[in-house]
Amino acid sequence: MKNYLFIASLLALFALQPAKAQTTFQDLPADFRANGFPQLVEECKDVLKAAYMAQTKLDTRYDVPNWEGYPVELWEYYTGVDVKKNVKKRGLVYLLMPSPEKLATWIATTCWEVKQSVDTTYLNCIRDFIRWQSAAQFAVAGVVYEDMYTPKFYEPYVFKDGVTVYVATEGMVPADKHCTDEQLEFYLRLTNDDIKPNTGRYARICSTNRDHYYAAGGTEDVGDNDQNRNHKWLEVVRKLYQEAWNSDRNQLMIAWAKSSPYMVK
Repeated sequence: MKNYLFIASLLALFALQPAKAQTTFQDLPADFRANGFPQLVEECKDVLKAAYMAQTKLDTRYDVPNWEGYPVELWEYYTGVDVKKNVKKRGLVYLLMPSPEKLATWIATTCWEVKQSVDTTYLNCIRDFIRWQSAAQFAVAGVVYEDMYTPKFYEPYVFKDGVTVYVATEGMVPADKHCTDEQLEFYLRLTNDDIKPNTGRYARICSTNRDHYYAAGGTEDVGDNDQNRNHKWLEVVRKLYQEAWNSDRNQLMIAWAKSSPYMVK
């Protein structure tokens, strides 16, 4: 009986303990906040300079469906001269890109939460990966042209909620990889009814995938990285990025960092 009462008392005590607070900027070492962080902000400015889709801003919208209240920017951009079409391809995309300060804060709190360190080894790892993977361009909706497989052959990838999706609507996929103005406008107002059941694997801005999400404690049924890449992943990525927008931490970035072999030192 005494043992039972002792255990019950311990459980009650633990229940009264506050949950571990999420990392904030003020949790970072004071010396880093004073000296290291300003340098990281300058480096994040360079990351954002690589945002090739941020060429001509046409509008800032606060009423994009499911993104109401967020300053989503409509950008028009052109690729380089395409080797097969011999023209520059026009793109339209809604972006929600962090400021250099916000990006630097996310990177620093991720390093602190994952490694309990703000050593430049970890900061540079995440910064450089984001520069390479997305230049911090979070595509809310629209087309992202990339020449991933053939240099200067710019292929269109349609995005929704920071993830590649595959258009199901007839006539809205360019056979020649050169989107018409009608298709570009269509991608901006894309709904889940317009896309195929499976989505892409990776979420911007640092290629977080479903396995990373689960490994970091994610509980929503977002399917897997193979045959069941369901639409729930879009909803979860949207929710987590929106939470990050008003926070010092980015759970998508943290999930990637916890699973990344580049962060194991």
